[in-house]
Amino acid sequence: MPAFSLRSEEMNGVIAFIRAGFDPEGEAVKIGDPVRGKALFEGEGQCADCHRVRGVGPRTAPDLSNIGAIRTPASLQRNLLDPATALLPINRPVRLVTRFEETIVGRRLNEDTYTVQVIDSGERLRSLKKTDLVSYEISDEPSKQPTTMTSDEVADVIGYLLTLRGLE
Repeated sequence: MPAFSLRSEEMNGVIAFIRAGFDPEGEAVKIGDPVRGKALFEGEGQCADCHRVRGVGPRTAPDLSNIGAIRTPASLQRNLLDPATALLPINRPVRLVTRFEETIVGRRLNEDTYTVQVIDSGERLRSLKKTDLVSYEISDEPSKQPTTMTSDEVADVIGYLLTLRGLE
């Protein structure tokens, strides 16, 4: 591909198109101030109550240390505003009952034909044989409700999440 000489605003447009996932019909997403977004993430937004970033925080929800490198702004916004439609199958809440009558509630991390790995509500990594399970329920409901933050606050949190690229 030949080199192009683009003005700064043209380059920003190309980058925005790529980040939107090459979706010309895609939704415009407002990206706010990352500093305010970090404060919301760690405080009022209560995101850090469940999510881990750069080795800090619990493991009960997905680690977001590199979320800005793997998700588009539209995906991040959808996760905040409508988590039921954005939740990846591997991150769905699970409830397991073993043949020893132990009930385990947590988040599925991995699964194959014979085993399932979960992180339970006590942040313990558990690997269980499916033959040892009496019940294995995967919830269609996310463990979180849609955010009650304002649109400007959501934009700020998205701005912060996009800075999390796993480089530190």
